[in-house]
Amino acid sequence: MRQLWPKKKVEIIVEAARADAIIGMIEKAGAKGYTVVREVSGKGNRGVRGEAHLSDVFRNVLIVVIASEEIAAGIVERSQPLLEDYAGIVIVSDVHVVRNEHF
Repeated sequence: MRQLWPKKKVEIIVEAARADAIIGMIEKAGAKGYTVVREVSGKGNRGVRGEAHLSDVFRNVLIVVIASEEIAAGIVERSQPLLEDYAGIVIVSDVHVVRNEHF
């Protein structure tokens, strides 16, 4: 088996209207990249959210970042002020990657 490198995966689900601010923060935190999944739907403490809404106010976006522990911690810390007045959740989990230099 190839060498596996430990990293952190940070998943941020946020209102689409706030996605650009979150992405800018991720870049400033030093992440080498991220993935954005638009039109995420589901149910949470604010009820059902999905594609049927006409404005970005009720649309959700999933932003996924895989980074070192230090960068992930910075993303988590910096994300909190950006989410104060918006629906959003942050999930952090341990992952392993094959190509360490990509993260």
